[in-house]
Amino acid sequence: MSKVKPILRIFDYDKAIEFYVNWLGFKIDWEHPNHHDAPIYLEVTLRDITLNLSEHHGDASPGSHVSIEDFKGLRAYHKELNDKRYKYNHPGLEVPEWNPKAITVTVYDPFGNRITFSEEE
Repeated sequence: MSKVKPILRIFDYDKAIEFYVNWLGFKIDWEHPNHHDAPIYLEVTLRDITLNLSEHHGDASPGSHVSIEDFKGLRAYHKELNDKRYKYNHPGLEVPEWNPKAITVTVYDPFGNRITFSEEE
């Protein structure tokens, strides 16, 4: 089975950690380098979702959109996110017009990237 690992461009390590780890609940699998005079590249995971975050110029373009399908327990996750009261994001729970059996939650990271979680109910 193949595995896809999207690379998302970041510009500030602390903001990335605040958003992806502290708010969304991803965990850091690894990061390189671990000193402050070089760009950071790290891998984060949440359940079976893996994202790579990079400060390296040319690795990715800001404004990317990642779609995460079949995210089980999306209503509960949505509530958990909003209960944390992250001041930069207050995502809604939406029913897309093209699929009335699904729900989606879209979040925007501090670097212009967006992630849409979806689940069919």
